[in-house]
Amino acid sequence: KDMFFHFSQRTSDFDIDRGDEVYFYATYDSRKDKYAASDVELVHGKDLVDEDTVNMRVFSMNLPFAALLANGYKTLETRNGTMFTPYEEGTKMLLHVGQRIYPDGNRHMDVMRSGGLDDVEIQKLKSLPPGFGKGMAVAIVEIGKTYETTLEERCDPEFQRSVGAFGADSGMRATEIKRVSYLKQGVRISGSGGVFKASVSKNAIPDGWLD
Repeated sequence: KDMFFHFSQRTSDFDIDRGDEVYFYATYDSRKDKYAASDVELVHGKDLVDEDTVNMRVFSMNLPFAALLANGYKTLETRNGTMFTPYEEGTKMLLHVGQRIYPDGNRHMDVMRSGGLDDVEIQKLKSLPPGFGKGMAVAIVEIGKTYETTLEERCDPEFQRSVGAFGADSGMRATEIKRVSYLKQGVRISGSGGVFKASVSKNAIPDGWLD
């Protein structure tokens, strides 16, 4: 049976030719009264990544929070949406740094100071190393469980320091960051919303993460 799909529904930037094998979700469009393919992933085809690359899930964050996560300070990522809920504990993803600076009015610094850090220590934690910057995948992350929280729970001082934000500024769904490590080199990739796919050189992945 034929199935319509739009090229924007590809999980990464690959070409699809007749005879290629793909994996996809069938989504019903009530307006057009038909099914369409979404999250189209190439399984077998000429444009599939080679043995020197790995296709990984990626999510994007803006500075300073991307650096706080990559540097190991931020151990919880909160969102109001369900971006991380489909992924089980132990899923590995790349962290991509967006082009913006998140406009929180430097409230993250007040949260970090509440844990006893001085401004020099904070500046180091919110900065990326040389060779890493906006528009790049900079780190690899292993996520833990994702769970819903109450405002009261989010206002706990330890929770706030784990997020790097006050409870009222945090999303209702928290995702644990079990471990994180910088890539061997920054990899420039195009960002996207939600969790997306990108192919990167295996040489950029730190030792032990692909085992």
